[in-house]
Amino acid sequence: MADEDIAALVVDNGSGMCKAGFAGDDAPRAVFPSIVGRPKHPGIMVGMDQKD
Repeated sequence: MADEDIAALVVDNGSGMCKAGFAGDDAPRAVFPSIVGRPKHPGIMVGMDQKD
């Protein structure tokens, strides 16, 4: 594999958006929201109250 075939991966973990791409590209290849949290109300799973 030649050295010119290797590109560095760049990841920007911002507070609002995560961006990822390769060094030398004009724009990131992937942009998505960086949301981390917990649900306000716990989910209810159907059938969890039934026992065998």
